[in-house]
Amino acid sequence: MNPRYSMPQPERRVRKRTGWKWAIALLLILIVMAVLNPGKEEFSAYAVKDLKGTGTDLAGGITDMVARPLVESFTIRDNYIIFSTFSVPDVENGRSLIGDRSANRTYLGLFKILFIQL
Repeated sequence: MNPRYSMPQPERRVRKRTGWKWAIALLLILIVMAVLNPGKEEFSAYAVKDLKGTGTDLAGGITDMVARPLVESFTIRDNYIIFSTFSVPDVENGRSLIGDRSANRTYLGLFKILFIQL
């Protein structure tokens, strides 16, 4: 008989399944995203700060106390539980103020502090 086969073989290591760990981590991330889903208040604070950064005349003439409620009243929020989308009229070209519904800026809101223009 071949001596190679007569020697005892070392035990095989069985790889443990870690799929449930990834599922729990993903679930925790989704829960955090749902808890930190931004509302109109957070978006209006961002939009007023962003409007000041563009250097338009509208932001220079209106104070924060007037601009935030104005932005909140024009904002349309679509809530998707773990994130939100916000649509506001585009005031730079003025087309949205005369009734052009396609002249909106759309933003994606995540974690109450991150807003990405789409």
